[in-house]
Amino acid sequence: MKSLQKPIYKLPLIKIRPILSDNLIRGLSFCFLFFAFQSKAMTPDTVSKIKVDSVKYFKTTASFGLTFNQLSLTNWASGGESSLSGKANIDYKLRYQKEGSSAELIHKSAFGIVGYGAERIEKTDDRIDFSVSYSQKAFKEWTYTSLFTFKSQFANGYKYPNDSTLVSAFMAPGYLTASLGFKYRKSEKFELFISPASGKFTFVKNQDLADKGAFGVEKAILDSAGEVLVPGKNLLSEFGFNILAIFNKELSKNIDLASSLNLYNNYMDEDRNNRWNIDVDWETKVNFTVNKRIHTVLFLLLKYDHDTDIPVYDIIEGQKKQIGSGPRLQMKESLGIGFSYKIG
Repeated sequence: MKSLQKPIYKLPLIKIRPILSDNLIRGLSFCFLFFAFQSKAMTPDTVSKIKVDSVKYFKTTASFGLTFNQLSLTNWASGGESSLSGKANIDYKLRYQKEGSSAELIHKSAFGIVGYGAERIEKTDDRIDFSVSYSQKAFKEWTYTSLFTFKSQFANGYKYPNDSTLVSAFMAPGYLTASLGFKYRKSEKFELFISPASGKFTFVKNQDLADKGAFGVEKAILDSAGEVLVPGKNLLSEFGFNILAIFNKELSKNIDLASSLNLYNNYMDEDRNNRWNIDVDWETKVNFTVNKRIHTVLFLLLKYDHDTDIPVYDIIEGQKKQIGSGPRLQMKESLGIGFSYKIG
């Protein structure tokens, strides 16, 4: 007699396609070519010059991490689903400082998926985060600073478990900010950037999402039959102030805390009642080091964007139904153990 039990982990590759889209492939290819170009660009003369200067001027740190989690359930009366998940992340920081000027490049990226047996695969984490800044000494610990940031994601996101309803994609949204202001930095532990003149640009390059007015862009104009008369806009431009606070501290020998709080206000909003709504992006990471290669990471991300509508649900006659939508506090939390490798 053949066994009726299904294999627990047989992830159908055909269902990975909606997640691992062409955008993801292009993004990974770009990263590969970027680092390959850097390595090719390092001529012997350049390397020797960097070796001389790096003692005084250059500081580089990088970390690479892999996290896995597995859950197996067989004849489990309380319910649940077997799952296998994984996440990869890269954090890179390059800082150059000489006399009264400094430049800094920070890159953070992550991608994670979870597979529920042979049923489906869902995306759990997806981020592209770049920032470039240049500072010139003003007085004491203050500098004149220009800051450019870019944020987006690699792959499509869906309204899980329904993988046919698209809710996000590469450059949908994509966020680009350009800010001029002042930075206070006394040590590696704390820095504060204040910009009274900051431009924020939200891109929604997927036209279906743009037509729906996703992420605050102007939605399409439809006729009585629902056909598009005027396509939705792909860009939302804002001008306001930007505040960025970064805090790093070694809590103990094996526990490190890193937290960054980003506040943005658009004081040119067409609706005057919205001009003091503040967008919040607060990221906190606590790293527990087990040994040189194994660590546990607690990650918490809180977001609030007045231009992003979140569905609101209620239980009506025993069923969960959507009763509206609007801006809400978004929260992401994860705790995992994995492998890491650090440079610098």
